[in-house]
Amino acid sequence: MLDVLIIGAGPHALTLASLLKHPNFSNSANDAHILDGIFLSKTRMKNGKSRTKGKNEVTKIIVDTPESPPLSVKVVDPYGEWVTLWQKQFNALRIPHLRSHTLVHTDPFNKKALQEFAVKHERTEELHSLPEHIYIQDENAFFNDSRLGKKEKKKLSASGALKKSLYFSLPSSGLVMDFFQQQIHRYHLESILMKGTVERIIPILAVHNDQMQSKNEQKSVQHFNIVLQNGDVIAARQVVLATGPTRIQMANIPSWVKSIHESYPEERLQHTVQLIHYQDGKQGMKSSVCNSGERVLVVGGGLTSAHIILFAFQQGARNVHWVLRKHLQLKQFDVGDIETLVGRYSHVEHGIKLDGLAYLRQFYNERSLHKRLAMIRQARKGGAVTPEAYKQMQEFIISGDLMIKTYSQVSEAKWSYKDQEWKIFLSTGERLTIDRIWLATGCKLDVSQDPLLTDITEEFPIQVLDGWPCLSENLQWAPGCNCYLMGQYAALQIGPHAVNLAGGQAASARIAKAIFNKYRDLDDCQPFEKAETEEYLQQMHGLMWL
Repeated sequence: MLDVLIIGAGPHALTLASLLKHPNFSNSANDAHILDGIFLSKTRMKNGKSRTKGKNEVTKIIVDTPESPPLSVKVVDPYGEWVTLWQKQFNALRIPHLRSHTLVHTDPFNKKALQEFAVKHERTEELHSLPEHIYIQDENAFFNDSRLGKKEKKKLSASGALKKSLYFSLPSSGLVMDFFQQQIHRYHLESILMKGTVERIIPILAVHNDQMQSKNEQKSVQHFNIVLQNGDVIAARQVVLATGPTRIQMANIPSWVKSIHESYPEERLQHTVQLIHYQDGKQGMKSSVCNSGERVLVVGGGLTSAHIILFAFQQGARNVHWVLRKHLQLKQFDVGDIETLVGRYSHVEHGIKLDGLAYLRQFYNERSLHKRLAMIRQARKGGAVTPEAYKQMQEFIISGDLMIKTYSQVSEAKWSYKDQEWKIFLSTGERLTIDRIWLATGCKLDVSQDPLLTDITEEFPIQVLDGWPCLSENLQWAPGCNCYLMGQYAALQIGPHAVNLAGGQAASARIAKAIFNKYRDLDDCQPFEKAETEEYLQQMHGLMWL
């Protein structure tokens, strides 16, 4: 029986697996930099010496006294390879670089690992500097950056120090994929990965020896039986769900799509999740979003929309109509703006002066999960496009080939079999004739609808806020049920950055600590020690929200 089974082999799972397989990882003569990664609060002064702030500032991700025992860990993934779905996404949408900077990655032991990898392999040219100036021509565009005064709301400028810093450069997708492979090899994670699609997670309850179990006694899971699509069953004492709401069946489909009565060719109306899952670069197949000369409709206001639009023009689209429910929002990162992220500046929100750390401190000190959910939504503020992507689209906006329909929604779509085209009716009263529709509307977060958690929910029902599960602080599903969740499902505990790479590091630290605490106690009853807010802040030192 396995100690831990991780479901999913994405970046979050890669971070957690590295921690679980190397609980007592220590620095050596060849890895003198590792200490900086483990002691997240350690900083460098100008003279090169280390300094720490406050007596409780130095906090290890995993407390290694006493030493943690080795665990039997396996990872199961439909593709049978690490970070394949991520690679498919980048290939399918032709994403040139990440939205996160070089301090944010998957190696939990060294926060400088990605930067050092780029320097060692002489690939620093693949680090994309933040733009110094981006001018906004679209009157409907809203730039979400509080650094700008009223007279400069149409300009983004990054300071010279930020622009030239390797720390705050954005790595290319190719560089990051190679970095992943280097980490997999370095920490010997190839052998723990197995190919398989999980269909059910069945909790097997512990049988108590008492003749009569007390009504107040808490039931607990002895182990889980994880049923694969091929019929195989894997037994594991603990399960970590590291998949997130990215599966095809969880795609967010607008109501007007479900109201289409006519039969239409499947390829003429698709969700971007389908493009990501079906794209297969290994067999030489090239993903396609349209044929040359077609009229395309793109629905959604996030960065994926921009990638689809640019891809469509590359493939010869005649024109593109871009429908957004609200304004076109431009934002460098999907959580917070630059100064909040870096923590060098502060801003006022609802009368409270905040920087990045102050915001997180407020979030972790907030006991009301309803208020935390409101804070998450305020921080993310919906889909946004980067200034770089917007700049690439400007030529098509100016030429009239890209028409942006802000504050608009599709109210009805009809497929004409005779003309082989779509008749689109917008909420503004406008009518469009379209050849192909792409839905870039993301995936819906509703843990109660996740089929993998059906059996667990029946035995251990928990509170769910508008689809968001109310997990314990260590990201455990419920007391007595050793199932842990990562990614966006963990947002009410981790924060608005839970789905991002930095959120993966924070979630991995909590889960690994909880698992090792259980195995250090022979009776397996040691409770999870409640961490202080400052410990959670230290986990984010140098990373912030990206």
